Amino acid sequence: MSTHTTRFTVAVLLAAMLGSCTNIKNDGTRTRTEGALGGAILGALAGAAIGSLSGNAGRGALIGLAAGTAGGLAYGNHVAKKKANYASTEQWLDACISQARATNQKARNYNSSLSANITKLRSEIASAKSSGNTRVLQQKKAEIIKLQNESTREMKKVDSEIKLQQEVLGESSSSGLKQEVISLKSTRSSMSSNYDRLASLNREIDV
Repeated sequence: MSTHTTRFTVAVLLAAMLGSCTNIKNDGTRTRTEGALGGAILGALAGAAIGSLSGNAGRGALIGLAAGTAGGLAYGNHVAKKKANYASTEQWLDACISQARATNQKARNYNSSLSANITKLRSEIASAKSSGNTRVLQQKKAEIIKLQNESTREMKKVDSEIKLQQEVLGESSSSGLKQEVISLKSTRSSMSSNYDRLASLNREIDV
């Protein structure tokens, strides 16, 4: 399939989905459809980029479109179900803000603890290197790897929360929730910095 044909096909499919959103009166159904649309756009773009590496951008775009639609629909469905549990939009948004804030606080606490562990590890590694204690260095390397794996899991939790709340923002213009998402992204950036510090420490240990 040519790139031109691919673009045309993807454009037609996305236009059809977009048009369907404007005609949906049911709030929950519209949320699900909009989620599918967002996922489709991202999936098609990512699929085309990946497919172009093997000379088949067309096929990659269509595969990405299908996968993205499914993923977007799942998120839209989740948002719709949560929203249906509340008597009003205001209560729903308040619950979303509270959830984002709680996730952010938990991530901050974890990151603060991780930062203290990194500082401690750096001191212990410097001492072990100074004395030539390879056994301790091996132990510290294992600790670092464990922390890296743990940190990756925690960052994925924050990523999931950010993605979910961005879906909610697609349904509302809540300034309070927007601020919480911005704060979550800032925390995520700090977590990434600490992960980089761990990686740097790991590289320093040659055992």
